[in-house]
Amino acid sequence: MDLDSKLILAISKGRVLEEFLDFIKGTKFSLIKEPENTRKILVDTNTPHIKVLLVRGWDVPTYVTSGAAHLGIVGKDILMEKNSEEFIELRDLRIGNCRILLAGKGKNILKKPKLKVATKYPLIAKKYLSAIGIQSDVIYLHGSQEIAPDLGLADVVIDIVDSGRTLKENNLKEIKLIKNISTRLIVNKAALKTKDHIVDEFISKIDVSLRD
Repeated sequence: MDLDSKLILAISKGRVLEEFLDFIKGTKFSLIKEPENTRKILVDTNTPHIKVLLVRGWDVPTYVTSGAAHLGIVGKDILMEKNSEEFIELRDLRIGNCRILLAGKGKNILKKPKLKVATKYPLIAKKYLSAIGIQSDVIYLHGSQEIAPDLGLADVVIDIVDSGRTLKENNLKEIKLIKNISTRLIVNKAALKTKDHIVDEFISKIDVSLRD
């Protein structure tokens, strides 16, 4: 496959992909097969030179930054944590809505001069706690952060939350909202110039869906 002649869109399987498929349904960008019916990573669309790359959400910015993919669909939380300048954020797709927040046993915990925080967002955690005048000792956990305060591993957690049910079931309360999160469309800087025609066409399809 001649990758130079292709347009590649990187996205992760799951809720975001399911919601995003509605944006491209019935267009030249639609997938030929349902994602759950294939083990392929680079999958075909209705247009031979347009491919969809199914990867982990955390890897989407890496593929786009490197130029291996030209466009990416990724959560704002990941973009904040990756903090790269090698891509441009084009659109807020207004899907995959959730929030990133600080949670703990109660607000009094913020009176401590230094907090141990369990999170998979070390950069976001350090920046946020520094901004509100609290020193932090960040403990990186990729999952199950909610149990860390009960086990004495951390004072608070910083994590992505949808309904908040997991927090409640682990005796945690929302203390501070850090940012509301949604899914974004990003583009490789070079691709915005070298593949401007097809990128513009893709964006126009997205804009139509956003208006509907």
